Amino acid sequence: MFDVVRNNPKIAQIILGVLTIPLALFGIESYFSNRGGNDVAARVGSVDIVSQQLDAAVRDQEGALREQMGAAFDRSVLESPEFRNNVLDRLINEAAVKTTIRESKMVVPDSQVQAFIKARPEFQENGQFSLRLYDSMIAMQGKTRDGFQQQVRESIAQNQLLAPVVQSAVTPQATAERWIALDNEERTISELVFDAKSLMAGVKLSPDAAKAYYDANQAQFQLAEQVKLEYVQLSTAEIAKKIQVSDEDARNWYKENIKSLEQAQKRRASHILVQVDAAAKADVKAAARKKAEELLAKVKAAPGKFAAIAKESSDDKGSAEKGGDLGSFAYGDMVKEFSDAAYALNEKEISGVVESEFGYHIIMLTEAAKTKSFEDSKAEAVEGARQQAATKRFTELADQFSNLVNDQPDSLKPVSEKLSLTLVQTDWLSRSALPAGVLQDPKLQAVLFSSDSIANRLNTEAVALGENVIVSARIVEYKPASVKPLEQVAAEVEAFAKAEEAAKLAKSNGEAALAKLTAGEALTAASWKAARAVKRSTAGLSGEARKAVFGAKTDKFPAYAGIVRNQDYVIYRIDSVSAPKVADDAARIKDIRQRYAMALGEEDLRAYISGVRARLGVKITEVKK
Repeated sequence: MFDVVRNNPKIAQIILGVLTIPLALFGIESYFSNRGGNDVAARVGSVDIVSQQLDAAVRDQEGALREQMGAAFDRSVLESPEFRNNVLDRLINEAAVKTTIRESKMVVPDSQVQAFIKARPEFQENGQFSLRLYDSMIAMQGKTRDGFQQQVRESIAQNQLLAPVVQSAVTPQATAERWIALDNEERTISELVFDAKSLMAGVKLSPDAAKAYYDANQAQFQLAEQVKLEYVQLSTAEIAKKIQVSDEDARNWYKENIKSLEQAQKRRASHILVQVDAAAKADVKAAARKKAEELLAKVKAAPGKFAAIAKESSDDKGSAEKGGDLGSFAYGDMVKEFSDAAYALNEKEISGVVESEFGYHIIMLTEAAKTKSFEDSKAEAVEGARQQAATKRFTELADQFSNLVNDQPDSLKPVSEKLSLTLVQTDWLSRSALPAGVLQDPKLQAVLFSSDSIANRLNTEAVALGENVIVSARIVEYKPASVKPLEQVAAEVEAFAKAEEAAKLAKSNGEAALAKLTAGEALTAASWKAARAVKRSTAGLSGEARKAVFGAKTDKFPAYAGIVRNQDYVIYRIDSVSAPKVADDAARIKDIRQRYAMALGEEDLRAYISGVRARLGVKITEVKK
């Protein structure tokens, strides 16, 4: 079943789109484990989604949007109640699906997980699974092998449940052919634009028109809420700047860390792999081990032929073509069993049979790095000793920091003075556009802009922003969102009101002209733009324009349609319709059928999730207004 999803990534995309917030597919268990002491935001069957879990999901979503959108990120989107409610709705969907998987007692065996991983192209070299590449890629993602395999297991289970729903829709060939015919249809059009801007000079506003516009459109003249803030942060980076490291400190660090220095030195090795699944039967594994032992005997008897034997016999085809050469690697780049064995070898030494989850390895160390002397490592040792001391000092001060911001909650000056930390104070800032740095952190913002913090102006708790960084902040002054006085924006309001009246006049004139044209009357001095042929897929044709042009009756020519475009009114004259004969194109028809089916499958999936939610019962107790 999962082969279908693997080979049709759009199915997986549909499932993700309907179910999940970014990154929530893997590891969503953390959102649904009951943790006492939290208000329940929603209940799905017997599963509670508490407010703390919802807050975490909102922060995750915000972080994903920041990373995805970069400078285009607009925090005001996050402040709408719809954003939080949408995240909650998606968490409910995930809980419903996860509960259904548990109820169905669905089991994904290790062999299926391993088969899926080995088939992934990103883990392959020259068409074959590469152990080296696999370990390197998951390490770059900060994941362990067990953690990554559990992610794959959950993904497979979810897709086994939902993929059949997505695949259930079928699109008839006649529908696809009709779609292609419509997509190829061309209409020759000309435009007549009634420009609102050109009418503004003649607009005369009534005495109360500007005030009426102001009253009806106050959101246009709103000042965003503003704050004055202060904050302090404790971090190892800042502590380290003040630490002086003696030669003795550096030497002690070097002695204590010589093992890790050795492991940081890269080795180069070749290997021969006899591949076998970790979940294989005992007799299969025994046969694989016997083969590995036979190959070991061959290379021990003729070490100079290691490369030739690897090329002929290794199941790791990516390295086999290079005589088993894996290139250079650091200690953690390979699975632990492999790394331990390789780092225990002397140069040109051959290991025994080394077992890992991928099978049996025979390793030859081709290059063994020499551990650098203290003199050669002095700069690294000095920095290491400095960071070690800074981390120790951070640990000593962290509790004091937390206690001070809580014990004297109406000012951060005491913690600043006691711990010699910089107290940063800001001028008025728009809450929706805080400067880069710690104030952009979603965890800090969540507590800093809570209703209690805004009302009481107290220090936040000590908020951890990353490894060895904690911050506390306080709202010193607060201005809620407000509407600029009419007197302050009178000229702006008048311009908007005139533009609105000009747009109404353009629409009125355009509709009157359209009525005449439709009745067969000619327009004098009409300035039509040059004719052009358009299709439904033509770039630059808005949805409204496409609907008007291709929805117009064409039983006689010219035919006409009109729309409001921005503040202008546009009449389209359709002079001809061309429906080219569509050549037989099996590949395109197949593609269209699949895309239609995917769209229908997405609707089926939404209906299925809705049914699961109804069956389990969903009670939402938090909806932000």
